[in-house]
Amino acid sequence: MTDGADAAPPAPVGVAGAESRADPEALAAAAERLGPESLRSALGRDPETSRSVRQIQRRTLGVLMATVAVGGAGAGGAFSVVAVLADEITGNATLSGIAAAGMTTGAALTAVPLAKLMARRGRRVGLRSGYLLALVGALLMLLATVVDMYALVLVGMAAVGTGSACGLAARFAVVDLSAAADRARTIGLLVGATTVGAIAGPTLATGPFTAVAGALGLEELAGPFVFSAVVFSLAVLVVDRGLRPDPLLVARRLGGGGDAVRGRGSLLSSLGVIARLPPARLAAAAMMVGQGVMVATMVMAPLHMTDGDQSLRLVGFVISTHIVGMYALAPLVGWATGRIGPTPMIVLGGVISFAGAEIAAHTPPDVAWGMFAGMFAVGLGWNCCLVAGTALFTAAVPAADRVPVQGAADLLMSACGGIGGIAGGVVVAWQDFQFLSHYSGLFGAALAGAATLAYLGNTPGVSRRAPRI
Repeated sequence: MTDGADAAPPAPVGVAGAESRADPEALAAAAERLGPESLRSALGRDPETSRSVRQIQRRTLGVLMATVAVGGAGAGGAFSVVAVLADEITGNATLSGIAAAGMTTGAALTAVPLAKLMARRGRRVGLRSGYLLALVGALLMLLATVVDMYALVLVGMAAVGTGSACGLAARFAVVDLSAAADRARTIGLLVGATTVGAIAGPTLATGPFTAVAGALGLEELAGPFVFSAVVFSLAVLVVDRGLRPDPLLVARRLGGGGDAVRGRGSLLSSLGVIARLPPARLAAAAMMVGQGVMVATMVMAPLHMTDGDQSLRLVGFVISTHIVGMYALAPLVGWATGRIGPTPMIVLGGVISFAGAEIAAHTPPDVAWGMFAGMFAVGLGWNCCLVAGTALFTAAVPAADRVPVQGAADLLMSACGGIGGIAGGVVVAWQDFQFLSHYSGLFGAALAGAATLAYLGNTPGVSRRAPRI
């Protein structure tokens, strides 16, 4: 596959005409434009349901956009008060921080098992199971507010993290049937849909649902977990009823989704696939660096601002601005990735992450505007790395290995987020936020440099001169 800079978007009329006339030259041109997997999808119908693959893909995109919006709201609602609940139970700030890290830990621990389940049973069963586990986690958190048991908070928040893992897995599911030239744009649309839940979730959970908890005879702090349980139930329903037919199973019936037996590969073998493929290595590095820089700076930014006596409301506005940078511009990032290619967008993502972290590093604790600009840029850099990295990764990994290897990539990314969060606290305790933000940003600069060298060189699957994968 080329890097995508000169890839033309598929032309439905031309492809349809090639199908109807069986013109070998037109089919060859379409194959060059879309790639063999995408050509089968563009021309095909699902042999089991007789539905057009294009129609199935449109439905899949709509269902998954609704699902990640709802699922993101559930995860955000639970996360918004988990540290408060843990502190109320234990009175220990360190234990509160560990509880808050439970969501990232849960996402990392369940990424590979979810991918293996999807490889065996399809996307619908995997995502439904993940959101069911997240629902159980929300109920355990709700129970913890009643019995004041810290262990339930830890287990419950880790289970809620499965909802985050499902949101990450959905960006791969949404391109199972997508044409190669449309992958980046489709991923961008899906990531953009997360904006709704990421912003609305904490607001609804800590607002109207505190009154709902009171009406149920529970304390106000239970409200966010009631909210999470409700919306995770909705996510389960949307996936179960909407993701029919299953896009991965349709891709397999068309010969483009790999074999289910390949999903039983070990984590070590999946990591080996990533290590062997230069574009997969670059894509995984982009997602890992973007996640690490984002989490390390985001979790410590509120503490930096409160050290300057800035109000909690202003801190909340900065975090909201950061979330907008992470999600709201994803459709534009996806479109741009399709136009210039994933590798140049990874370069841009590294540069933006570096610039945002540097702006934050040079902002005194009592100055707000620098934190607004810096945290927005860090979020946007993460956005570019995630969308472009996912598009490059999907193109690089062979279809037969794709699903379990995607789970390994998400494990690496989530683990980097967890390490970034823990390291952030340690570094700030040792030095200060400026030190943390500066050296975190250097990872973004290193990513941009590595991606630039790969792009200008003759790295297969990454450079401008690389053959189509």
